[in-house]
Amino acid sequence: MGAKWGVKVGCSAFALSAALCWGAPAFAVKPGQAFRLEYWADGRCPDAVEFARQIQTRAPRLRPAEADEPALGFYAEIAERGGSATGRLTARSPDGREVVREVRGPTCEDVTTALALIAALAADPNQPVAAPVVRQAQPPRRVARPADRDDQPALTAELLAEDTRAARERRWTFGVGVGLGFDSNIAPSPGYGLGIAFGAEGPGGSALRPLFELSANRAAAANTETSGGTASFTWVAFRLAACPLRLPEGTPLFVRPCAFLDTGVLGADMALGPRSKDESKTWLAAGGFLRIEALTAEVVSFQLDGGVSVPLVRPAFGLGEGAPEAFRVPTSGILGRIGLSYRFQ
Repeated sequence: MGAKWGVKVGCSAFALSAALCWGAPAFAVKPGQAFRLEYWADGRCPDAVEFARQIQTRAPRLRPAEADEPALGFYAEIAERGGSATGRLTARSPDGREVVREVRGPTCEDVTTALALIAALAADPNQPVAAPVVRQAQPPRRVARPADRDDQPALTAELLAEDTRAARERRWTFGVGVGLGFDSNIAPSPGYGLGIAFGAEGPGGSALRPLFELSANRAAAANTETSGGTASFTWVAFRLAACPLRLPEGTPLFVRPCAFLDTGVLGADMALGPRSKDESKTWLAAGGFLRIEALTAEVVSFQLDGGVSVPLVRPAFGLGEGAPEAFRVPTSGILGRIGLSYRFQ
């Protein structure tokens, strides 16, 4: 939304006047200076009559133009969206030179008041006025603009673009996705499977941008020859992951350090000669992983995870009655995942 150089809230009228009056000599007026106003507003904003009144209150020497007489022109665009408002004022001298100012504030009324002050200062920089309370006022830009307003939709979209992005960053983002993963803990050989994940990411603005993710996972390891016979394993678990940081926060490619807790069931199907047995035992594990994530168009997320899993219980599987163990869950293992998710707000 234009340049990012702004004026802080609460600055003195003198400082605001100095910042806003670049190019003011082009708009210096004589007593009885005529002006014309074109006004467009969206949302709960004051109408054109009220805006003109605010300008004339601050610059009493201005008067509405008559017929086609040369006049100072003001074109104002104001819109209120998502709990904040944006506005742009173009001041055009009778000889065609223009100065454009942009303002952002918490409400449409605040922005309207600020633009009226800017118009009054542009018309008469020596007029004493009080600075309104707004969050930001932008410095001037000299532009050449046509007299018609056919580009009004484009201007409005430009004014709202930054506010829309900022509002989006202030909200939680949710996501749903799928992933393919492996875990070396669940069998003598790594088990591979599929998971479905639901996530919620906190508001942006800093590296402290937490992500909470709950996933349902299923993996299996094919028949494996062990000292206790042939065994196959099936693992079903829920995983709750917490990733407190997003580094760097403002780029589409970033990393997240994460910790997780698993709870579920590990089942084994074992056979040795004529003997066979199916057995299921509780699965409980904790661990951590590092996620590399890439965003496309702010809605599609690609993830690559790699980490370590530490079982909190270590069940053993075997045919019993003196037969050797087919498998005992190890003290630790590695895991990995490739995922894809869709994000929304």
